[in-house]
Amino acid sequence: MRDRRGLDVQPPADPHIRAMAIATIYRHTAGGRPVWKLRAIGQGWADGLDALARAHGVTIE
Repeated sequence: MRDRRGLDVQPPADPHIRAMAIATIYRHTAGGRPVWKLRAIGQGWADGLDALARAHGVTIE
């Protein structure tokens, strides 16, 4: 049986944070088999979704 762990997400301590990237989901090969993995990030941007998009290479006009 697989180990199931919960994800506990708390609001940011800084009240000025308007956008957050909580986690990244990606595929990884382990033992020759593809498996899904989750990496916790917890990165916040006070300038909102525009700043989050720019941080990932999106041009905002």
